[in-house]
Amino acid sequence: MPRFFNTTGPCDPADHYMLPPERRVPDLDDMIGRKLYFVLHAARQTGKTTAMRALAADLCGKGYAAVWATLEAAQGVTDTASAEPLWLASLEYGASSLPESQRPPPRAPFIGLEVGGRLTAWLRAWSQQCAAPVVLLLDEADTLSGAALVSFLRQLRAGFMDRGVGKFPVSVGLIGMRDL
Repeated sequence: MPRFFNTTGPCDPADHYMLPPERRVPDLDDMIGRKLYFVLHAARQTGKTTAMRALAADLCGKGYAAVWATLEAAQGVTDTASAEPLWLASLEYGASSLPESQRPPPRAPFIGLEVGGRLTAWLRAWSQQCAAPVVLLLDEADTLSGAALVSFLRQLRAGFMDRGVGKFPVSVGLIGMRDL
């Protein structure tokens, strides 16, 4: 089947016409190179997911351990104890396409840690065992709410202070329809 313009969900370059992610979000390469965290928000069906998935693949080709993952499974879960395992599962699934040497540690041992610190501990452990700089592109971040959203942002902020190769993800993008 010939390629076509897709407006119904994420695009696949094998099936759909697409702009390169660098043209859609030209400043992100520089922001990631400068180890910045960022928020990308826009209306539905504007190509956020497609661009971020393509960006993750492009970054992997440049030597990053870049992961696109959706946090949508945690939508409506306001309890941090219940939300943290969902975040880790989404990230672990997103990282499953990385080479074995860049994948995160199994999440199970981290589930038993103190609530409100499991994400930070897991991301630190992942960054320490991965020789490549870890970049996270977290789609549907704006679906998080309540205490779970506050904990999520605080845990990322705690790691932001120490970000860097071997320490914590060097760059994190929060993607959604709302500005966080």
